[in-house]
Amino acid sequence: MKGELVKTITLDGLELAGFFIDQKSDLAVLHFHGTAGDFYTHKFVDTEGKRLATNGISFLTANNRGHDVFADIRKHKDGKVEWTQIGGGFEKFEDCLLDIKAWIEFLVKRGVKKIILQGHSLSQKNLYYQHVKKDKRVIGQIHLSPQNDDGLMFYALGEKKYKEINNKIKEMVKKGKGNEILSKEFSPVSYMTSAQMYYGYLTDYGKGTLTPYHNPDSLNWKIISEVKEPLLVIFGSKDIYMKPSVETATRLIKEKSRAEVKIIKDASHSYLGYEKQLVKVIIDWVKKNFL
Repeated sequence: MKGELVKTITLDGLELAGFFIDQKSDLAVLHFHGTAGDFYTHKFVDTEGKRLATNGISFLTANNRGHDVFADIRKHKDGKVEWTQIGGGFEKFEDCLLDIKAWIEFLVKRGVKKIILQGHSLSQKNLYYQHVKKDKRVIGQIHLSPQNDDGLMFYALGEKKYKEINNKIKEMVKKGKGNEILSKEFSPVSYMTSAQMYYGYLTDYGKGTLTPYHNPDSLNWKIISEVKEPLLVIFGSKDIYMKPSVETATRLIKEKSRAEVKIIKDASHSYLGYEKQLVKVIIDWVKKNFL
């Protein structure tokens, strides 16, 4: 995949890396990884970038401050560079506003005028950004396996313990203990999780809990229902993280939004081995709506 390693600096000084395929187009797809991920690991990123390029569309796959579980990130402050430590296990969900804005500004400086926001798994960051910013440069959204980590904990812990832990997390953050590490039983996957990270999208009150498949009556569904730009949501039919089921998630997305919903048969959460099928759906949708 031909392109260039690039960087941007957020308003709070964090230096983030990405990979940009510049087609000198006024249209670009801006892709963000999921929880504790990165901009390069998933094979579908490479496949998509190449296909978009052949259609004359620029593509940027980018890190946010939640990359990897624990990350040393360069921070620019008062004309100097120092190190700060964040990563997926410690990020504050609302800070996604700073990361997304920085990358959008990067694209605008490179001549891009129209941006399709794309996210994998923790794609609710893009929903939240548009809900808050209503950025007119964003003309569409693509959500790949939009996750509900709150629901994972609901089913893993059981309703009673789930409520107890949610109350405990709220108290920890309130008392300034957001960076304290929780035990592994309170993590949706097998890595370190801080109370602050948990607070953001693993609780029923989290600002990042925007696709609560386990709770059809949640008021949080309002945000996706208000999306006006074209919206594409894709699931793998064998996504084991989609609780209670892919079928339930698909039905609720269709009921709660104007999204076009597609399912890649036999694909997993990360579409391993099904990258071509996934990218075909994306390319067809982009052509239909924007070319």
